[in-house]
Amino acid sequence: MATKQRLGELLIEKGLITQNVVDDALRVQVSGNRRLGTILVKMGWITDEQLLDVLSKQQGEPRVNIEKEFDPDVKNILPKYLCQKYGLLPLSIEKTKKVLKIAMVDPLDEVAINDVENYTGYAVWGLPAPTKEIEQAISKLIPFSVKDIFNPQTYNTFTKIASVVALVLALVTISFIYNFFEREKYGVISQQENQTIYRNHDLIVSFEKEGKISLLGHGAYAEGYYAVLFNDKDSFLRFTENKKDKFSEKQIKWLNWVSQQNPLKTN
Repeated sequence: MATKQRLGELLIEKGLITQNVVDDALRVQVSGNRRLGTILVKMGWITDEQLLDVLSKQQGEPRVNIEKEFDPDVKNILPKYLCQKYGLLPLSIEKTKKVLKIAMVDPLDEVAINDVENYTGYAVWGLPAPTKEIEQAISKLIPFSVKDIFNPQTYNTFTKIASVVALVLALVTISFIYNFFEREKYGVISQQENQTIYRNHDLIVSFEKEGKISLLGHGAYAEGYYAVLFNDKDSFLRFTENKKDKFSEKQIKWLNWVSQQNPLKTN
């Protein structure tokens, strides 16, 4: 079983790292759930092989062969999230002794061992195994279950995903509303080689490159449809002023806005 001597102390004794390195790794460890051995490997201070060598010698146990040791009967004894959280994999159960054998990145991790013992009711026998082998085995051998959904780790992940989705939907909705009001106010504008066309409120105004303006459409309070060609903007403005009682308030505002545009300049 796990001894009281900590992993950092063992590695210092072997001359692989210094106390300053351990202190730095412990500060990193505070910000997450990663094990000290994993952090030291990722920081580049030790290798997976060095970590396993120290743990194996300390325990008097060779590194475990997951492929040979794994018993499919234990695949559901621990949820996937707990295996991933602590970097461990259930291997087999010695039922007569009520002992659960598990492969661990850090078999001296007392927090992980206590959590697994409390969860399963079995005494835990931790055996060292490489991080990558454990991660691959968890992904391949441990099924996803309902327990993985209703746990704080997954819940927080789902909450973050839901928040991002909600934000994206909100932005899409805002964009849709903005575009709707922009279209309501300005209508549809299309640019062609020799003219710019404005469409809104049952009216079409076309500015031609030669300076001519055409008005097509239906005034809200007029009979029939307009199809008028103006030689310049002044005549267009006089017409809309004289006929303003034939247009709705929205149409008049829009026509005034259109008249202020200068989409095409005369050469």
